[in-house]
Amino acid sequence: MSVQITGLRELISNLTDKQEDVLKAAKRANLAGGKVIVDELRRNVPRSGYSGGNPQPTLYDSIVMSNNRTDRATGESYVAVGFTKAANFRAHIPEFGSISQAPKGYMTKTAQSTESEIVKEMENAIRGAIR
Repeated sequence: MSVQITGLRELISNLTDKQEDVLKAAKRANLAGGKVIVDELRRNVPRSGYSGGNPQPTLYDSIVMSNNRTDRATGESYVAVGFTKAANFRAHIPEFGSISQAPKGYMTKTAQSTESEIVKEMENAIRGAIR
């Protein structure tokens, strides 16, 4: 008894094309999820009332999102959301507090409040690309 499969090359070709579509969709989903975090972080970041003579941009103006990156160890794709290098060193002070300032926890609040919305936006981006 033998089995003959016809069209195997076409099937493999179609699966390869689908794999590329899935990878592109995952990258679009990462960007969509990152945008949700950036928007919420802009709403939550503390703003200073001080405006005179400060050459450094505020934390609000220093929020950035990377393009898609790949983790070398796991091969997973992700985007990083945070602050510019110029503002990164001072972003932790309002988050964790200091001797003269109570912690505000704005980054923690942002991560917790956006979790379900991020999943929803990423799911929508993937569904739209795979159809």
